[in-house]
Amino acid sequence: MKKLLIIAVFAVFSASTAIAASLTPIVGVSFNNAAFAGEGNERNNHENGSVKSTTDEYGAFQDQFASIFLELEINDLIAIGVDYVPGSIVTPENVSREGVSGTSGAEAPGRSSVSANFNDLTTVYARLNVPMLGGAYIKAGFSQVDVEIKEKMESGNTYADVDTEGYIAGIGYNHDLSNNGISVRAEVVASQFDDVTTNNGVASTGNRNVVQVESMWGVRGTISVVKSF
Repeated sequence: MKKLLIIAVFAVFSASTAIAASLTPIVGVSFNNAAFAGEGNERNNHENGSVKSTTDEYGAFQDQFASIFLELEINDLIAIGVDYVPGSIVTPENVSREGVSGTSGAEAPGRSSVSANFNDLTTVYARLNVPMLGGAYIKAGFSQVDVEIKEKMESGNTYADVDTEGYIAGIGYNHDLSNNGISVRAEVVASQFDDVTTNNGVASTGNRNVVQVESMWGVRGTISVVKSF
């Protein structure tokens, strides 16, 4: 995540140094209502390493969150920007009564719960205005996010945190409210993320559990208040 932020800041300030006279800085605060979905696969192993069970499930969830962004408008058509979500996007908690009891060590079901926090979602993007459609624009970019696994396992094992990245594309409309650079925006953006894999930290010869989430995508509706300088 830090690498993406460094690249984004470097690109913005490199552009501002090179063509400072023609750039228009823009800042904004956004409210987002988003839905995300993906297909999960969990493989549980016995103590001897053999496969005990495999579970496939498709899931989706919805969340609301705030974000902030900074743009540099190069000319009347093109702007580059960075969007950052300072809070966490939180999945629902999944509760299971499978696995090994941590108190007895026996093959008895114990209550375990797992959820995930998507932290520091950062998107670097380009915005292209469509003048013949008034304030309409299209945008495309690259996102990266840290995935923090929040688990309460009966066995006492923990799952390693991971990160993932992907691409976004969307459309929007910017409406000027006054001559002092204040405007509002409405946009819809679709996103895709790479597959992620994590495990419970047990050796492959033991009761190792492996979780893979693939085909992850999302759609995000956004209302923003914008100030250009």
